[in-house]
Amino acid sequence: MKKLLVISLVITAMLSCEKDDNHRMNVDRDYFPLQIGNQWNFELAGKDSIIDITKINGVEYFEFVNDFGTTSYYRKQDDRIYVKSLSKENMEEMKFDLAANIDETWKYGPGYVTLISRNATISIGDMLIDSCLQFNFLNNDLIDYGSTIWLAPGIGIIQRTCQECFGSSFETLKLETARINNQLIEFK
Repeated sequence: MKKLLVISLVITAMLSCEKDDNHRMNVDRDYFPLQIGNQWNFELAGKDSIIDITKINGVEYFEFVNDFGTTSYYRKQDDRIYVKSLSKENMEEMKFDLAANIDETWKYGPGYVTLISRNATISIGDMLIDSCLQFNFLNNDLIDYGSTIWLAPGIGIIQRTCQECFGSSFETLKLETARINNQLIEFK
């Protein structure tokens, strides 16, 4: 009887894993372009640049550096974007699931990420960028702290919100220029 129960639990777990993968969206656009030389310049926050590919524990990551000297490591696999921390835990976490369904949530850092929209429109200057993915981040360690990041097809992070940064309780940081795959994009 116990063997039958264990076998049925294993089969149920396998089927639920297959079911989750079958319900993932089909992503036909690059929402997080990774190439050495790509740059994103945000108002107030400065520039993020991909400067190199680095191997960590046998896995290749794109090395991002910002104007403040902070380095982070990203990789993409199966429409998921992973970030590698070089802290003593040396942990990798999924930051974005590009194929997630609306309202799907996953753990990230001390909080959670939820995909809010697959079709948000961002207005920067006189440009409208549609089909953007909108992700909300909630940090359980801080009261009322949350942020939002929008990813645009072919561009990557196009807009983000920030709480208690730059002397303001809430700020929206928009992309001013981007260099994606050797092409300069200006948002005016």
